[in-house]
Amino acid sequence: MRKILFLAAALAAGAAHADFIPRVVSGQNVATVSVNGGSLSYSQPWGNGTLGALIVDAQNVPRQIESGLNTAAAAAINGHGATFGKGTVTGTPTLTLRPDANGVVFATMTGLSYRVTSSFSGTKWGVINYSCTNTTDYNNITVTAQYGTADGVIPPTKVGINGTLNTSTDCDSNLSWILPVLGDILINKAEGKVDAGIASAVQNGLAGVTQNFFFKRDQNWLVGLNRLIPADKVVSYPGGSFPLGQYIANNLPYLISNSQITLKLGSGANLKPVLGTNEPPYDLSGDAITLTLTSPVVNFTANLSEQVHVYWLWQCSIANPSRQCQDPR
Repeated sequence: MRKILFLAAALAAGAAHADFIPRVVSGQNVATVSVNGGSLSYSQPWGNGTLGALIVDAQNVPRQIESGLNTAAAAAINGHGATFGKGTVTGTPTLTLRPDANGVVFATMTGLSYRVTSSFSGTKWGVINYSCTNTTDYNNITVTAQYGTADGVIPPTKVGINGTLNTSTDCDSNLSWILPVLGDILINKAEGKVDAGIASAVQNGLAGVTQNFFFKRDQNWLVGLNRLIPADKVVSYPGGSFPLGQYIANNLPYLISNSQITLKLGSGANLKPVLGTNEPPYDLSGDAITLTLTSPVVNFTANLSEQVHVYWLWQCSIANPSRQCQDPR
């Protein structure tokens, strides 16, 4: 009887399982700027316009860094007789710009971590076969850089990087005794090369952020900050108003040279598939950009978010498309 009840429960659990894939019905990109105790919000249709392009730029930063890290890691790992597996960047990058009296700007990026896996196998003494998998984590990465305020170019000699590096290797259980040998040959040497590659790749990602948001102009001769806060935006506050958009357009070089700027890049609305049994909410939102600027003349904040309405496509199992079960809704 107990076996029958267990089987029934297992079948019920299988029938109840469902994964959901979101499809956007409608949405908007919403920007909110605040200055002098007042605020102003404005929006554009989701996925379109200058605000949508800014969100794409923000979401591309971790992927750009991940691509560079994977190229560097694959070269180091494959060059030491192993096989590169997969590299993944996680976290939310935060960029801080701080001016110096000597006409340079110091930049710091935090909030990212990187995990890379590799495998290697061989024969010991021509008799024993072994197969191992290495996982290396580079956590809490902090990148520092120095560049001039004219063009935002970061010289490679002005970049520093640190973080917490951990590595572990899993081998066939009866071969753990050979790890010191493999470690000397592969892991320690690979760490040094991967570390140098990380510095180069993250430098490029950092330069991409500063260029896209503060230096590189689009076809309308606007940089990212102009696109986030257009020239026609006027913020009303108790007792008056401030033409923030026009002030930025007229004084961008001054602001970059004299302000502390914090730029947090989020992922926006989470439009990834959901694994589980219950249909998720229809309204999703998430921050893509949060900016704070403090200068001798003006202090302001700006936030850009995605707000979307979705419907959910049901699938029994995304991991196993052939699996059959009932729609739980």
